[in-house]
Amino acid sequence: MTIGGIPGASVARGRQWWIAARCALCCNSSAIPGGVPMSRILRAAFAAVLLLSASLASSQDAAPTVAGPDALPTEAVADAPAPRAIDAADLSAYVDGLVDAAMARDGIAGVTVAVVDREGPLLLRGYGISALSPRREVDADGTLFRIASISKTFTYLLGLQLVDEGRLDLDKPVNDYLPDALKLPDDGWPPVLVRHLFTHTAGFEDSAMGHLFVDRAERVLTTTEYLQRHRPKRVRAPGTFAVYSNYSVALLGALVAQVSGTPFDALAERRLFQPMGMRLTTFREPLRESDPRNAGPAFEGRWSEGFRRSGGAFKPQVFEHVAHAGPAGGASSTAADMGRYMRMLLRGGELDGLQVLSPSQHARLLGEPLFRNAPQVGGFSYGFFDTRVGALRVLGHGGATSWFHSMMSVAPEAGVGIFVSTNTDTGRRFAAQLPEKVLERYFERARTPPPAAAPEGFDASRFAGSYNGKRGNYSSAERALLLTTVQVAAAEDNSLVVTAGGDSRRWVPESGLVFRAAEGPGRIVFYEDEDGGIAGFGNASGHNVFERAGTLQQGGTLLSVLGLAGAVSLLVLVGGWLRRGRRDPAAPASRRAAFWLYVTALAWLAFVALVLVYVQGATADETAVFYGYPGTLLTALLWSTPVLFVLVLVDVLHLRAAWRAKGWGLWRKLRHTLAVAVYVLAAYMLWAWNLVGWKL
Repeated sequence: MTIGGIPGASVARGRQWWIAARCALCCNSSAIPGGVPMSRILRAAFAAVLLLSASLASSQDAAPTVAGPDALPTEAVADAPAPRAIDAADLSAYVDGLVDAAMARDGIAGVTVAVVDREGPLLLRGYGISALSPRREVDADGTLFRIASISKTFTYLLGLQLVDEGRLDLDKPVNDYLPDALKLPDDGWPPVLVRHLFTHTAGFEDSAMGHLFVDRAERVLTTTEYLQRHRPKRVRAPGTFAVYSNYSVALLGALVAQVSGTPFDALAERRLFQPMGMRLTTFREPLRESDPRNAGPAFEGRWSEGFRRSGGAFKPQVFEHVAHAGPAGGASSTAADMGRYMRMLLRGGELDGLQVLSPSQHARLLGEPLFRNAPQVGGFSYGFFDTRVGALRVLGHGGATSWFHSMMSVAPEAGVGIFVSTNTDTGRRFAAQLPEKVLERYFERARTPPPAAAPEGFDASRFAGSYNGKRGNYSSAERALLLTTVQVAAAEDNSLVVTAGGDSRRWVPESGLVFRAAEGPGRIVFYEDEDGGIAGFGNASGHNVFERAGTLQQGGTLLSVLGLAGAVSLLVLVGGWLRRGRRDPAAPASRRAAFWLYVTALAWLAFVALVLVYVQGATADETAVFYGYPGTLLTALLWSTPVLFVLVLVDVLHLRAAWRAKGWGLWRKLRHTLAVAVYVLAAYMLWAWNLVGWKL
């Protein structure tokens, strides 16, 4: 439930561990044979052009080659249309088939798609519905979809422009540019530099519950208020790892607004949207009329609704407001506008005769990435994910809200850009897959060759274990809700099976610590500790690092221990009930030990039962928990934990009396001690996971 941009295939997306994670997996679809349209052959014959026989719709990376200039009349060369990167007719049939299959299979209400090359659109199409009452169809030219973290690319370009103009220095502390209200405190870590905001390397923990998205306009804060009130702690030195951070990019947006002297929304409109002719792209939202970020009447009736797929029906959901963190995920756009944006990126920063990015700015964007967690994984080129599909370089970004799932991929070498967005909670997998599938179909270099066999003597078992993502919360109760844990298992053929939330993907050894996806693009790279043991790995997209987790550091263990405490409590109370009425010959101190154990058991049983109620509600409707965090029930639960701690301490202090009890057999004393030990472990887990009231 976070704004997350993950191009290509990643090991796991950051979703709450108590909700089944959705992974991007390759869907099965048969290729549609393509060929050169007859109309093209007739035009070529009429112009005396000798067209090479290779088909555009199959596997070439380059545009068709024509005969040399000596074979063509001058007039024909001047009038001939520029060759297109992909045959539009074949593309249309292919994408239509993929979309229709995904909408039927996954239950997606609406999809919007743009595929462009440098010359213009190859495909602009809307599918399905954008609203139910009144019913509206998706229009690629006029329906706004929430593009979530793809919004970050606009923020990055505004920052890139200022860097190239000399108004921002990548290697200066952000505090040199931020207004006083937003300067980062001295917390013992080295200063955060501007480059760290472009590369997710500032070292912030993650935080999202109850504030990243809000469900009512009156809850939307100003950006300054939001960045002050919800500043996450820094948990690692800047520049150590790239770990995805929405806060970093929201802060970058405030920084570029401060340096430029223009509100962020207006700055994006003036420097990007208006020059590119993106007339229906905006960071503004339907807010109160008094709010300067209000979109106004020009956008009324154009936003697609977001849908939850439930019981075979589409249920419209509330508008997800994120204007307070707009630079990190607040933009809305159409497929047509996103097509114009991608064409600008493909054309060296120029569109329709206007130079939106200067040549030097565009060269910076396409230069070497500013940061990678490892040479073999994806990196960040001024904030854009810089990955590979096969051997083809792809710059892009993904984005997700609760209901909208989007992906933008720009392949400069192929001269193609692909954008897709879905408006239903079930659309994540398809949005992640479509760009890759299009590139793999039409460009040979995008196809990943079959993996080689594992080197002889290679032992994959050393990589097996549980790993926690570093993208998470460390200081508050959100830790338990934002944790991503993956399981890595070694197969008999020395490949690795990586599982998150029930979805698995196979990775095969390539060299040393590097594994590549058995199907599709992507590599993961493990790293060792000082003793040569496996300590963790960087995921394929380059936006997260996973570290080996001990048993007590896994979310599943937390639930298991709480479940065990509940079961033990039930047994203790049943045992007490069966012994009712019996005369206890033990001394008063021993009887007090039994009494307090019964009180503790009753308290833990009630606590665990309410935790189960909370988890069941959270699983059934994650957005209710997300918007309403922490909520009355969770607040009451976590403020009750000190009572549990005190009761456990009382039980520990009474253990000596229990063992000295006359009339208690050895088995009862052992059961009593075991119950106290379980409560001590459960109390420790609550404390270690920040599940106490003052850490909400």
